[in-house]
Amino acid sequence: MTTPSDPPPPPRTREVDLGPTPEPLPLQLELPPGPEVLPAGVAARVKRPPRAKGAMRRWLVRVAVVLVVLGAAGAAVVVWVLPWYVRRECVEEAAAHGIALTIDDVEVGAAGFHLIGVHATAAALPGARAQAPDVDVQTTDLHADRLTVRRGELTLTGPWRTIDAAFSAWRASPQGGQGGAWAPTTLVVDESRVVWQAPFAENARVEAANTHLDVTWGGPSATVHARSDNVLVVVPGGKLGPWRVDLDRAPGTSRLRLALDPGVPDACTVLVVGNDEGTTNVDVKIPRSPLARLGVPPDLLGLRGKALQVDARAHFGVLGAHGGEATTKGGVYGIEAGLPAALDVAWDGSASGDPGSGLDVKNARLAVGPLVGAMTGTLKTFDDGFRLDLAWIGTPVPCAAFDAPLGAGNPFDVAYQLRKLAEGVGLAKVAGEVTARGALTFDSRDLGAARVVFTPQVKCQVALFGP
Repeated sequence: MTTPSDPPPPPRTREVDLGPTPEPLPLQLELPPGPEVLPAGVAARVKRPPRAKGAMRRWLVRVAVVLVVLGAAGAAVVVWVLPWYVRRECVEEAAAHGIALTIDDVEVGAAGFHLIGVHATAAALPGARAQAPDVDVQTTDLHADRLTVRRGELTLTGPWRTIDAAFSAWRASPQGGQGGAWAPTTLVVDESRVVWQAPFAENARVEAANTHLDVTWGGPSATVHARSDNVLVVVPGGKLGPWRVDLDRAPGTSRLRLALDPGVPDACTVLVVGNDEGTTNVDVKIPRSPLARLGVPPDLLGLRGKALQVDARAHFGVLGAHGGEATTKGGVYGIEAGLPAALDVAWDGSASGDPGSGLDVKNARLAVGPLVGAMTGTLKTFDDGFRLDLAWIGTPVPCAAFDAPLGAGNPFDVAYQLRKLAEGVGLAKVAGEVTARGALTFDSRDLGAARVVFTPQVKCQVALFGP
């Protein structure tokens, strides 16, 4: 404490407050900040705050949970929702176009989807049914571009022209899609089976195994290629085939090629060419071949023989609106007809006229062994086939004309040998004559009704010690 009479305290200097003046510091340069380097001991004691580390862990857990949920949702969409949606859309779209479709399951892929266990029918195509264990659908912008069916089965009923006309009409109709724009542009069928009831005859059935089919649509019409190496035609009298069939069809034209001997497909063939109006040309080419290799049972034609062979050439062509011509030449060899020796039958002839009302058979001859006679009849064509009716009468010939040795492959009859021995010494002579009648009926629309009739009239006698 001071009094007013006390002198003021001495002034305080900087040196007194701060102490002695320190040495001047060296000049500091500003450098970019770098990583903080701490002594080893200090760094070991510095730790991340516990709260920050826990927040990071919780954030990572949440991200993982979200990813798992999204993955599960995506898997559910792919496994359940998307297949269900595709199946529903396919069934509803088919129903909108008159197709009753059932699908057991759907598998979705990168390029499209697979339909499993498919069955389909259509009211516009009565008698047509299709089923397949697997249908591969390739899509572009959610539109089906290509359908591939494997190991399927197609059942049809009715003539080809009827089915084709009904299908084309459905495709061109509003229900069919006004040209089928909703449907895939390409259909491929592999390793499949076709069963076709009454394709050209009410009592016939065609069965085709291992069938390959390509169909491409360009509007209401389609381009078709079909092939099967194992085609059977079942008729009341038996089975024909197996044959190989190739079918090519484009708008305005069609081509059917039948290989009667699939082992040699270019040897024995039947070629049928047509247009939208009907058949325009038929060509048959059969070099001499065993009948058994052509898939034609002899009993179906009423023929008997242990080694039957056949060769044939035939041509039919349409000339103008009401004209047509046909030519044929060929033979059947080794026919057993109750005569001393097997017979060879040969024919040639032609026909001309209006295919609708019937072509008249002209300049036609038939030789049955030594029996030769003219053939008469008609050839009539239809939209779905043709019918041939022929009649023949052989000119009588002496019995001795048939008295010739049997073929080398057939055993000799003991009585025949004794007779030949008697003739050699002048003890016997064959007298009398032989004639015969024959008829052929063939209708491609009813193969079961095909008939070959041969009725010989034999009036032969063996005269012992005769003149």
